[in-house]
Amino acid sequence: MTITRVFSYLFVGLISSITMAQAADFEPLPGQTAVRVCADAFNLPYSNKELEGFDNKIAAIVGEELGLPVEYYWFPQRIGFSRNTIKKVDPETGKFLCDVAMSIPAERGMYLPTKPYFSSIDSMVYRKGEGYELHEIADIAKLKAQGKKLKIGLFDRALATEFLIKDGLEDQIEYFQMMTGDARVNSGRIITEALASGDIDVAFAWGPIAGFYPTQTDVAMTTVPLNEYGSHYVFNFGMGVRQQDTAWRDLLDKILEKRKDDIAAIIAKYNMPSLANVKSSAHTKKAAYTVEDGKVDSKTYAGWRLFNSTCFVCHGQNATGTDIAPNLLTRLEGVSEFKFRKTMLHRYFGKVNLDDPARRQNFLNEVAGEKAAAEFKMPTWSDEPNIRPHISDLYAYLKARSDGALGEDAPEQIKK
Repeated sequence: MTITRVFSYLFVGLISSITMAQAADFEPLPGQTAVRVCADAFNLPYSNKELEGFDNKIAAIVGEELGLPVEYYWFPQRIGFSRNTIKKVDPETGKFLCDVAMSIPAERGMYLPTKPYFSSIDSMVYRKGEGYELHEIADIAKLKAQGKKLKIGLFDRALATEFLIKDGLEDQIEYFQMMTGDARVNSGRIITEALASGDIDVAFAWGPIAGFYPTQTDVAMTTVPLNEYGSHYVFNFGMGVRQQDTAWRDLLDKILEKRKDDIAAIIAKYNMPSLANVKSSAHTKKAAYTVEDGKVDSKTYAGWRLFNSTCFVCHGQNATGTDIAPNLLTRLEGVSEFKFRKTMLHRYFGKVNLDDPARRQNFLNEVAGEKAAAEFKMPTWSDEPNIRPHISDLYAYLKARSDGALGEDAPEQIKK
């Protein structure tokens, strides 16, 4: 995907009613003259240039505590965000462009995370006054059985896809592209445009989006947190700094702890879906794959096809790694499907729309060179919109390989 490269200016967010001479409760780090935030200028409810997002207001608290102004380096929060912001050095000044990113997953990855300041889960939103109520995904199937087929809108690879397909609702789904070519357009449009206009009847979206955007339209809507997913699908978010900036992370943690009540009050104003009745995810684990006499179940077979249509380009034909990607067989030792989905697939399925042929080709051009990309054969199901369910299939195949239950050769599918 092409990144717009015009987000290189700074916007100074002055803290109202706070003077620089006023004593702060914490001392800035040596040489620190501002709280320099990496943020998206068009990404409500998180942030925008008008400083209306909850991240803007939380960043202001940090500045207040340190007695420093808050400066912003704006860049679309999508592919390449970290490398073009917090990890990028200004060639003129020799300094990083910014020092803290907001609403970052509170687990170590590309960033060194602070303690979380909010948690959320996917939600569904529907219009009020339509003669029905939805409390869980299964209610959509119940309406279908009664002769009322709701038009469902969700983003490519949304978690709800699996649940909807299992309920036999695939013919009612309209898929939306998460990232458009216009960085000013974000995922809230599925609610303020498609749902509000009646193009769809129910929308699935990430909690902060599902809670905030119904308040931005005149159409009355109900937001239902999908707490039926279970606690494994509640995700925590905090701030992120560079891996080496432990002192900065520790200072931010202290500020978050001190001002946690103020931060909670800010978050509450954005109508975050309730997590009061999230189901426990504790359950009996099912086997990820089935291998019988060298033959595999349909799920594992689909995972083999997916790996050999896309993933092998980086990870090698046998998943044992290349110069540019790790050995997945060793990486999957002791890794649950949940962790695989959440972390190992984040770079590719979370950030690159691999089910789109043009984007996949561009991705392959970057990581494998023009020759390898040109020889790439699209899978027979490349036009199938339901890509998200196949992430579990991919895990099944790789887990079977990692466990030694399946060899390198192309598997045969178990005949039912």
